[in-house]
Amino acid sequence: MSEKKQRCSRRDFMKITGVTGVGSAIATLGKVAGAQDSALKQVPTRPFGKTGQQVSILSFGGSQNLSSKRLLLRQAFKMGVTYWDTAEMYSGGKSEKAMGEFFAKYPDDRKKIFLVSKARTSEPDELSLRLRQSLARLQTDYVDLYFIHMVKNIKKQMTNEIKAWAEKAKAQGKIRFFGFSSHKNMENSLMEGAKLGWIDGIMMTYNYRLMH
Repeated sequence: MSEKKQRCSRRDFMKITGVTGVGSAIATLGKVAGAQDSALKQVPTRPFGKTGQQVSILSFGGSQNLSSKRLLLRQAFKMGVTYWDTAEMYSGGKSEKAMGEFFAKYPDDRKKIFLVSKARTSEPDELSLRLRQSLARLQTDYVDLYFIHMVKNIKKQMTNEIKAWAEKAKAQGKIRFFGFSSHKNMENSLMEGAKLGWIDGIMMTYNYRLMH
């Protein structure tokens, strides 16, 4: 198929949607794209800090309810989007559950996914409980990166007890890397987190409305 025939202009798209509706149009365009599916460009990877791990430069964000959107997970995987981010609180656990069902169906894909989840607690015992619950929903034995979610005060939340907890969880093979996410007081969180020396990753928001 020539490049000219493969290309679908905006005008062509509008004609198709006007006659068949958006859903049918996507299906029609999908047939055109299907011939190129095997040649999809893969999302590149980059080193993740000092961990030695390569991760895709795009993440699949799991904050929505993925129960009816598992096709998106499959397509993301095919395109090399293998950094998957979720949390226990996303859609009341439905995000983790949907990913878990995906892994149950495609167990070999789990080995190639850099899986991230989070828990909003700084209490070691509670953290252990929530990690067990997340692993059960995700139908996996481990997560690649585990965050304490929405940290505001590094000194109060990222304590020596949490450090010991993270080291134990790593030794048990339940997590590979550990860190925290922050939505407020981010500059201080980055500076103080970097000084600790035992944080593998920090997740920040780029939403200017939340910078405070």
